[in-house]
Amino acid sequence: MAKTFYYDSVGLLESTINDGTYANPSGGVYTFSDAATITNEERAVDQSISTAMTSFAVNDALQFNLGSAKAVDFIGVNFTAADTDNLELWYDTSASGALEAKSVAMTASFPVGWTFSEFTSAAKQYWTLVAINGTITGLSEVIIGSKLIFEVNPDLGTGEVNEFGTTINTSIGGIEYAIKNHETKKNISLSFSSISETFKESLQSMEESVQNYKKFIYSENGTTGPFHYVRLGKPINFKEVSSTRYSANISLNKQLS
Repeated sequence: MAKTFYYDSVGLLESTINDGTYANPSGGVYTFSDAATITNEERAVDQSISTAMTSFAVNDALQFNLGSAKAVDFIGVNFTAADTDNLELWYDTSASGALEAKSVAMTASFPVGWTFSEFTSAAKQYWTLVAINGTITGLSEVIIGSKLIFEVNPDLGTGEVNEFGTTINTSIGGIEYAIKNHETKKNISLSFSSISETFKESLQSMEESVQNYKKFIYSENGTTGPFHYVRLGKPINFKEVSSTRYSANISLNKQLS
């Protein structure tokens, strides 16, 4: 699979979150009912993978109201602890009642870190994440949107630079001492010498969605990873190198949480 950006292209961070319950099928109809079931459900989109929601029991559900119908073709979930229970993602055009259809069933065990599933794109307003067969433990972040698959691989020589989280000070006597502010962070640089106008416009659309505000995922190999939780370090630098062909330089700052 190709290198991919998985990012919030649908305003998930700004969405309205409702927790509730998911009824077992009756005549093939699944339903969602708004209720206070999950604790700290806002942690699903707080841009931090260090803290998890709790009390996400079997048949509980987390619904995201995007405000209008928007196209979604993937879901990414991060776990702070391994979990062997199942999740399903459903969509609908209304806030409650019968759910329209299931986009994906995530039935594999969830390891610590990120897991991604892709599916056929659907443009819907309401997206509901459901616990199917047990209590979900350690779910700390959710990302949905439209993925951006690289049309070509970056040029050889992809750069990685470590940023030390240490401040070096010097005492009056000239003795150096260090204050450790945070763990080492890695910065990744991707360079493209020639990309199409279509891919350029897709990168610009992604840049407009995330800017340097929203965190997103850079995957080295689609849904199999490795996955890097990142921010844009600076605006993407494009340069026209020939007719409708462009170079691009992308700076990514890896996130610790």
